[in-house]
Amino acid sequence: MTDRVGVGVIGVGLMGRRHAENAARRIEGARLVGVYDAAHEVARRVAADVGGVAAASADELLGREDVRVVVIASPSRYHADHAVAALGAGKDVLLEKPMALTLADCDRVIAAAERGRARLQIGFMRRYDPAYAEAHRLIRSGALGQPVLYTASSRDREPARVPPADDVAEVLLESAIHDFDGARWLLGDEPARTTVVAGAVRYGGSSSETPGATLTTLEFARGALAIVETYRGAGYAYDIRTEIVCADGTVTIGDRPGDPSGRIEERLVIRTPQAETTVSVPGWLARFADAYLAELADVVAGARDRRPVGVTGADGKAAVAIALAGVSSFARRHPEPVPT
Repeated sequence: MTDRVGVGVIGVGLMGRRHAENAARRIEGARLVGVYDAAHEVARRVAADVGGVAAASADELLGREDVRVVVIASPSRYHADHAVAALGAGKDVLLEKPMALTLADCDRVIAAAERGRARLQIGFMRRYDPAYAEAHRLIRSGALGQPVLYTASSRDREPARVPPADDVAEVLLESAIHDFDGARWLLGDEPARTTVVAGAVRYGGSSSETPGATLTTLEFARGALAIVETYRGAGYAYDIRTEIVCADGTVTIGDRPGDPSGRIEERLVIRTPQAETTVSVPGWLARFADAYLAELADVVAGARDRRPVGVTGADGKAAVAIALAGVSSFARRHPEPVPT
């Protein structure tokens, strides 16, 4: 294919490198043009390993006419500036979450997209995951009745690596935000109010305390509830689970422990009064990788046919609004309204 869509990646740490590899090797119709990272040696190493050029600056990469799609995977504090610059240069953008750290910056990014023809998609890759996508299809079909409760747990093996004063904001904006988007998407509603509590957990006998465990409750406009648990330092595994309870059944996304092989397999479990059905999908790492691949492939295809994006700037802003309301709730020790 001679008219492959040129892709540039800004920020090539762990996540950005995966996007670069997907563009270079795994997406038909795409080619990796170049990468940029503030750590120039990292950019040079990724370019040497994966392909493309290592740009000396973000502006240099954005100035290339052969770049049509830009993936922004830089540190979150730079997301808004990089996105505005890329959109202003006429590039379609896949912007990793969170789209920004303030609502004003979210608005700035959305306005930059609206000023031209460039497309803006936010990187909530779970919407492209086979199990989450099937859960969404089932709920939207009405087969399980009205969704009333969303519960989720997100447990990282490693403890938090930020100062205790910053940990709740970091957890909500970088980790729990996946479930804030997931709750909106799967419940099909908007939250009106949120409450966040956090527990201070001691790690490894350290005298310092970090609020590494958070519980977020969301009250939705039509009466549904969401409960999101996020825990840093769960040494047993990286463990992600979600259940959506509906009037006539439930759907659960997550692992079932006890596999004799020792392999953690992700499953979609559907329960109704008539039966329990289990649908196996690939293991967590494999299917997570597939979600990132499908996400970028969709953005690349959309650069050609100008289809609507899968996750809008409004979706990204809504998730940031929930996270920031949660930060305020934790600081003030009472429920906070979620801005609309």
